[in-house]
Amino acid sequence: MFENEDDILFQEILRCQTNEDIQHLVYSQCLDIIGNSVQDQLSLSHKQLFRVIRLFKEYINQKPTQLQDQRKSRQQALLQHQQNCILLQYQLQLEQNKVSQLHLDNEMMKLQLKIYQGDLETLKQQNFEDIKKIENQLFNTLKQISLYKDSLIQKICVICMQKEYNMIMKPCGHICVCEYCSKYIDQCPIDKEKITKIKKVYLS
Repeated sequence: MFENEDDILFQEILRCQTNEDIQHLVYSQCLDIIGNSVQDQLSLSHKQLFRVIRLFKEYINQKPTQLQDQRKSRQQALLQHQQNCILLQYQLQLEQNKVSQLHLDNEMMKLQLKIYQGDLETLKQQNFEDIKKIENQLFNTLKQISLYKDSLIQKICVICMQKEYNMIMKPCGHICVCEYCSKYIDQCPIDKEKITKIKKVYLS
């Protein structure tokens, strides 16, 4: 609900979109004047016309500010949209770079796998320096494998041949059985000496 007639008239002015709307509004306002004396009609017409002109003037004064606010709001929205687009493009480029790098890494792993498998055609594509590097890498890898195998062999229980040995036997001092197998022996499997004491040890 509007508080006064000016508010009602102002809202009717805002709803005017065409000349016909304006003519209809003026006509509706003139209907309120009909029925009075000529002098009263003239006085009321002046007052009514003054109200309409005043309200139109207020509307015109307000409209540029509203347009400026709308333009500023649209510009800010456009700027924000452009910034979002730039950010999305940057993120997309980062993802594409990651995909490209993963693709290169994958191709390199495939190449290395073929080399380690002894693929002759792949080896022929490498230069002498690359071949030497591959040879050194394989030599070091085989050396590490050999060392690890030896450690596994040396640390396996001599009874079950599955678990790692971790029990020391007294008085001989041999360490050659796992904790489980130690429960079922009374002499050392290596020198057959009678066990007087057995203790768990922690090997690095």
